[in-house]
Amino acid sequence: MSLITPPPMDGIKTLKVTFYRAGEDEVTIHFITLPKQSTVGDVLNDLKTKVELSRPDAELRLLEVFYHKIYKIFPLNERIENISDQYWTLRAEEIPEEEKNLDPHSRLIHVYHFMTDTAQNQAQVQNFGEPFFLVIHEGETGTEVKARIQEKLQVSDEEFSKWKFAFVSLGRPQYLQDSDIVYNLFDRRDVYGAWDQYLGLEHSDNAPNDHAANGMHYAYARVVTAYL
Repeated sequence: MSLITPPPMDGIKTLKVTFYRAGEDEVTIHFITLPKQSTVGDVLNDLKTKVELSRPDAELRLLEVFYHKIYKIFPLNERIENISDQYWTLRAEEIPEEEKNLDPHSRLIHVYHFMTDTAQNQAQVQNFGEPFFLVIHEGETGTEVKARIQEKLQVSDEEFSKWKFAFVSLGRPQYLQDSDIVYNLFDRRDVYGAWDQYLGLEHSDNAPNDHAANGMHYAYARVVTAYL
């Protein structure tokens, strides 16, 4: 009987991956160790054995998050030897069903939390919390989009009434009216790049501190580190 020889230590790589499950108050951090020639798909398959999924056939994606903005969705065939977790947060999450196979009348946009800091009579946008994607539909008003975001983030009516919504382009917020058609504000952009245009949620930062995953979007999250 032949034995499988483990790869040499210089031929393996460990990535620190944060798993975020929408609607939960807990994120888990996992250290995934695989041969350097492994792919992002291999990382996600390994992660599936370590986390609780909403359904057995749930699909995962790996994101690059930096300063509370999503900069990249990694292709499943990208080799992990080219990926760094030193300066960027690697975040894994389930892909919502509504984001798969978008129809021509829907768009996937970035949504970020922000505060404004007035300096020299100019409002400076400061992002915080956990960024996320949102599907918007042609003809949807600001009121309809707000309602879906409140439900997604599970924010109380009292707290949500204090939030402001803005279309942010190149760091400049344009505040929205409830009757505005959100879909018309966004140009089509490549979902794999860092967009200069996003839907901004302006509100106070209620999180007690910045977690390893760049902060949870709203809830007081608990971070659990797994070394398995």
